[in-house]
Amino acid sequence: MMSRPQKYIEGEALHSQREKSNNALKLRVAVLVVCVLLVSALVVTYLLFEFLKTREMLRNLELKQKNVKGDVTERLPEIKPCSTVQPTCPEPEVKIITQPCNIIQPTTPQPTEITTNDPCYKCEDGWNQHGENCYYFSTRKSSWNASRTVCRTQGGDLVKIDSSEEQSFLTTTIQQITGRYEIYFWIGLTDSAEEGKWLWVDGSILNERLAFWYFQEPDDWTEEDSDGEDCVRMRAVYDLHYLSTWFDKSCKAYERSICEKPAEAVCDFTSVLEQQ
Repeated sequence: MMSRPQKYIEGEALHSQREKSNNALKLRVAVLVVCVLLVSALVVTYLLFEFLKTREMLRNLELKQKNVKGDVTERLPEIKPCSTVQPTCPEPEVKIITQPCNIIQPTTPQPTEITTNDPCYKCEDGWNQHGENCYYFSTRKSSWNASRTVCRTQGGDLVKIDSSEEQSFLTTTIQQITGRYEIYFWIGLTDSAEEGKWLWVDGSILNERLAFWYFQEPDDWTEEDSDGEDCVRMRAVYDLHYLSTWFDKSCKAYERSICEKPAEAVCDFTSVLEQQ
């Protein structure tokens, strides 16, 4: 048997080396493409997050501007015009030189200011005191109606939020208790009686200037429940400057809850005021 020529063997080896080199190049190109795609995905995700955050910031700024305009509109009727008539003193009949008279405005004693976060108010163990109210942050999950029943058996009800300061307290406390942002708690707000008419558990209508809806909420989503989303839950905030943390949700969903009831007054404020 004749052996292959030396040149043929060398050519075959060279071809094999080129093929290996091409395969290695293709592998490097594939890895580079995957890396580029991953980096692109990360950039898109970051830009989307920043976009949503910016939109939420703009919405909160618009909400604050609306609140300021509403407050100014409400207070305008209360502003009384100042009188331009200056008080004058009667001229004496005998004396030639008149003496200015002192106008003394009547004063009324001011009651002693009561500090709401002092020992004169007391909450039960496990409840958080804020002002004259006590709040219980339940970690047990249940439906909106079941959560409300639990609150009422403890002498309270699901929380009603009356101010941005109270909203800030609740979001901050949720963050302190859970250490996370995606944990939700039921609050005492629902439109189950009439769609779009949001009522607190005490029957009062939601003040739109004190509505802390998250972006594009409420949306009454029906994918999980054909009845829609008629109850409200809230969560902590990423930044204390943005308080919009309300989401509508199916009342049948299981969430944690916040109960609220008046704090117990342990001081006799009447006797304090009578001593003034």
